[in-house]
Amino acid sequence: MGHVLLQIHSGVWGIMILLFILSLVFYRQKGWSMALRLSYLIMLITGIWMLILHHFPALYDVKGVLAILLIGLMEMALGRRQKQKSTTLILVFSAIDLILILLIGYKVI
Repeated sequence: MGHVLLQIHSGVWGIMILLFILSLVFYRQKGWSMALRLSYLIMLITGIWMLILHHFPALYDVKGVLAILLIGLMEMALGRRQKQKSTTLILVFSAIDLILILLIGYKVI
């Protein structure tokens, strides 16, 4: 069960990043951002499920908090993009947050 959850979770992360880029580029089309929000939901459900299965290890709790922060940063970037404001700083923080999440996820940290 844990292996299947891990595969779904890691696959959704890749899809989520792709959908975020598409949502930024095609910000006038609502379909991309709706699909992105669905990927948030799947990512959060599988992540929480894996946390429960592994009895909440502290490092993965930090990863979960960073993932929720990343969702917030991504939504802020999309909101600023729709208002045609600069998103550079938010995207830099999002990239740093994503790198930290991936390093924790792949057990580098």
